[in-house]
Amino acid sequence: MNINRMAIASLSMMSASWINPAFALDLYVDSNTQQIYAAPGENRVKLGSFEKKEEIDKLKATLKAEIEAELKSKQPAQADKQANPSEVITSLNTDSTNTDLTDNVATVETQPKVKKGYSPANLSYGKNGFEFRTDDDKFSLAIQNRVQARFAEPFDGDPRTLADLHKDEKSFMIRRARTKLNGHAYVPWLKYYLQYDWSQPVLRDLNLTVDKYKWAQVRVGRGKVSYNNERVTSSGSQQFVNRSIVNDVFTVDRQQGIEVKGNLFSGTWYDMTYYAGAFTGLGVGERNNDDGNMMYSGRLQWNALGGEMKFSQSDIEFHEQPALNISVAANSNRSKCTAFETDSRSCRNLTDVNAAGTARYRSPSETFEKGGAKSGQYEISQMMEEIHFKWNGFSFLHELHAKRIKDTLNNDQETKLLGGFVQAGYFPHRQIMAIPENIELAGRYAFVDMDTDRDNDKQTELSAVINYFLEGHFNKLSLQLSRLNVEDPIKLEKDNETRVWAQWDFSF
Repeated sequence: MNINRMAIASLSMMSASWINPAFALDLYVDSNTQQIYAAPGENRVKLGSFEKKEEIDKLKATLKAEIEAELKSKQPAQADKQANPSEVITSLNTDSTNTDLTDNVATVETQPKVKKGYSPANLSYGKNGFEFRTDDDKFSLAIQNRVQARFAEPFDGDPRTLADLHKDEKSFMIRRARTKLNGHAYVPWLKYYLQYDWSQPVLRDLNLTVDKYKWAQVRVGRGKVSYNNERVTSSGSQQFVNRSIVNDVFTVDRQQGIEVKGNLFSGTWYDMTYYAGAFTGLGVGERNNDDGNMMYSGRLQWNALGGEMKFSQSDIEFHEQPALNISVAANSNRSKCTAFETDSRSCRNLTDVNAAGTARYRSPSETFEKGGAKSGQYEISQMMEEIHFKWNGFSFLHELHAKRIKDTLNNDQETKLLGGFVQAGYFPHRQIMAIPENIELAGRYAFVDMDTDRDNDKQTELSAVINYFLEGHFNKLSLQLSRLNVEDPIKLEKDNETRVWAQWDFSF
């Protein structure tokens, strides 16, 4: 039975009959369609003659009963599309003497059955990409992708030996291709973050953060150790095409463990941010530790001016007031690693030679019997100082690193390393209006001393870059020129090479 059509047709006819109540009205119902007519015809059964409103009320009561019975009979077969008979019945009770009753008949609507535990959500786009968020704000998920396309000539990496300088590996490449997922679950202060690199491939980050209190945020899982700005700042938010020659030698990179961060005395001249963590100490490539020793790391940052700045380079925010952060950090670890990089072979050895001209540090990827590093062989302690400044389109960043490596299987022989860099950038449109406002010029000097007790082993970098920001760090073009110098402590020779990088960094 088509209940909507029957109710509307019948009530429309009754409304028409009461325009002139002096005449009686004979009503007929079609036995097939159940529609109401004012004239006899085929398959039409007379309902009766009606002259008074009371008779109409009786008919409406009869129709209500029929509608309700019909709906109940359909409910078992249409459990997921139930109609609400009360809406039709309520509408039929409306006094229709002087109105068009068809306007007061509620359409019998089907309502989807609400599943327990489900919440409606909405979609938006912002700085974290496409974001899904439930209406009750219990869950959110942001999805962002990043592609970094680069041209390198004559090679891409940082040279550590004279042989590295002589490589001819001019190439185009997808240097980075990553997907990021982040958001919160159950409560807004329980956050998660995942980042996967398709170009290597490797799971770079996967962690949970309890972000309920500003003075104590706890992160558990895999991620960057909050040690120094150059490494913690995303490669997509760097001022240069890539990090300096200092990074690979002194970074503690990504680790698996727990870290606590907090901001204290916010808004005062002694505004401080601290980081403290304990980690397995083998990078992200292995699940279990190689010995009973853990990596410990700490960073103390004085937000001297302008409060705490994010780990991001270039003053694309154009700070109206100067912002200055001064930091110190320390890290200790004992393992088979002397260097780290985020890939499936995260635990690595530094490239250097001893007095005999052979490799100073054993490879952790080989077994000890085959000449590789032994579990817990290297005891490492290092520290760093950092200055970060931004104001009115100008940015400045400086880091100085010191690292000591003790070889516990070689008479506790110690090697001391030193390295650092200084870089600065500016948006010249502030001074020269003819230059587009989204162009930045920057320069950097960096050095590494692989053994402070040995001569002729320094490596230096002198770089200049021009950045064209199409959409901040989310869409930018960069062209970098670097002069790289390497010394050989065995041959007592040195050489240099010029490297060109051109890059498009694109996030969406």
